[in-house]
Amino acid sequence: MKLVQKITIIAATAFVALSMNNSANAQVANVWDGAYTEAQAVRGEKSYQEHCSECHGTQMQGREEAPSLKQGAFIYNWDGMPVSVLFQRLRETMPLDDPRGTPRKVKADILAFIMKQNDFPAGNAPLPYQNSRLKRIQWNAQNPAGD
Repeated sequence: MKLVQKITIIAATAFVALSMNNSANAQVANVWDGAYTEAQAVRGEKSYQEHCSECHGTQMQGREEAPSLKQGAFIYNWDGMPVSVLFQRLRETMPLDDPRGTPRKVKADILAFIMKQNDFPAGNAPLPYQNSRLKRIQWNAQNPAGD
C-alpha cells in the first residue's frame, strides 16, 4: 500500500472517530440522555467517598447541615438548570475545607456518581468538566420523554 493511501486511511479513520465522539456529546441535551459514562461514575464513587462522604454521608443521605444528594428535594432543587450551575457549586464550595483542592476532572467524576445515584442513565461520553460544555446539558428532575 502506498504511503499516500495509508495516510488517507488514517486521516479518515481519525475523522470518523472524532465525529462520532463529538456527535455523542452534541446529542446530550439533558441528564436523561446519558450525560456520563459508567466508568466515570465508578471513578466518581471512589472520589465521593474520599472527598464528600464525611459531610454528606457514605450513602449520600446527608448529615447535620450537609443535605442529602439523593432524590426528592435535591434533584428538584436543580430542576430546569444547566448542569454547569450544580458543577460550579461543587467546584467553588466543596469540600468546605479546600474547595479548589480537588481537580475539575475529579469533580466531574463525582457529579457523574451523583447522577448515577439519582437514577439518571449512563451514556457513551463522559460528563465534561468544562462549564462551556456543561451549560448545554439540562438538569431535569423528571424525564422529559416520559420514559
